[in-house]
Amino acid sequence: MKARSLCTTTLAAILGVAVVGTASPAFAAPTELSSTGNVTVEEGTAGGGNQGTVDPENPDQTLPTPDPDSPGENTNPDTGSLVIEKTTNLDFGTIKTSANTVTSFAKPMSFESGAKTRGAYVQWADVRAGGTYGYTVTAQLSSQFKDSTGTNVLTGSTIDFSNGIIAAQGDNTNTVPSSAQTAFQLTEAANDAKTIVTASKDKKEGKGRYAMEFGQSKDSTVGVAGTDANSVKLTVPAATASNMAATNYTATVTWKITAAPAAEETPEVTPEG
Repeated sequence: MKARSLCTTTLAAILGVAVVGTASPAFAAPTELSSTGNVTVEEGTAGGGNQGTVDPENPDQTLPTPDPDSPGENTNPDTGSLVIEKTTNLDFGTIKTSANTVTSFAKPMSFESGAKTRGAYVQWADVRAGGTYGYTVTAQLSSQFKDSTGTNVLTGSTIDFSNGIIAAQGDNTNTVPSSAQTAFQLTEAANDAKTIVTASKDKKEGKGRYAMEFGQSKDSTVGVAGTDANSVKLTVPAATASNMAATNYTATVTWKITAAPAAEETPEVTPEG
């Protein structure tokens, strides 16, 4: 067997051809040897109340807990890969009956015993797997201002948002959605949901976590400084203001994030002939 093997090797060298099964494994160099690293990716979730609140004016930091007398922050207890995580309540204070149109601005958010303020904000996240892109964020006055009995209604009232800015969480280097409405009005009209943010599927925008603020603090270096107390306005028309019942009223603004529709497949056309 030994002599036979040597003869085969010699013959291969003479003829200049390779014999299957006799070649040695090829390495980059005798002093190198590679190893592999493995990881399995599963789709994660955001929301659930465990995330911090992105500071829209300083996205590298998170906001502290709002003061007790602040309008209040809502945190979504549910999780998802495409989720609205945070919203803020709107406190318009006290208004009085009047023969004229009545307006009032929502109080700014307050932190650290009033040392820090921020305008109303909404926060969302997109962590969908598989290179899935595209969504819209909408806002709707889904329930008009009513008292606890539902009998007294501030009919025709509207809420105007202005001085909007959008910010990505500090470590999020994905492409920020290029379409954002910095000013809009919510009305009681049915199905009057306003599209506030659009993340383009084609441009691969909007992955990760973002916050949008309406009105900035006096110390802000982004947006319009000093507008946090006059960027969310309630307007009650004169016909309603002159006949308002003296009681407490509550409205509901619903913020929603919706995935962009899947691309439609082009039907195959069979040529006639």
